[in-house]
Amino acid sequence: MRMKRYIYFVLLLAATTSCKKSDLDIVEKFVQEVKADKGDPPNSLPDFQIDDIEALLKHAKDDQIVSRYPRPPHSSLFGEPVEVGFVMLYAIESILQQKEWPYLGIGVLDGLDFRIRVPLSEVLPFYQSWWATNKGKSAEEIRKTHPLAGSGLTWHGIPITDINFYR
Repeated sequence: MRMKRYIYFVLLLAATTSCKKSDLDIVEKFVQEVKADKGDPPNSLPDFQIDDIEALLKHAKDDQIVSRYPRPPHSSLFGEPVEVGFVMLYAIESILQQKEWPYLGIGVLDGLDFRIRVPLSEVLPFYQSWWATNKGKSAEEIRKTHPLAGSGLTWHGIPITDINFYR
């Protein structure tokens, strides 16, 4: 009887551990793919979930410049080289907005002068502070505030949901 319980416990532990590992693997695989910066860029962002935000945020400090990364296929903006960290923040945006392509481009601009690109080092602290405040909350609660709210910064291009060329 004890042996059956032990085997059951080991199997349960293995199943639980492998699930958590696969959750991390989706982020790690994505990071490796982006950092490789070879071949065709990935066609899409993985199906990230709220639970992936922390792992993505850990890689958001990465300032390696890459030119092959997922970008909205419907955007006329040419994807210029960006830091790996911006790609990770864009992935977080896709989670928050529940859209694969939340903005037309990857990069943050000064909301008062769209010609000024804001460096990763100035953007990342807003996301880190936001996550420190919201970590552990429900997905619904997390989505109630935006990391850049009140910062005067905006993502490159208008939000896709706001596009209406026929107004």
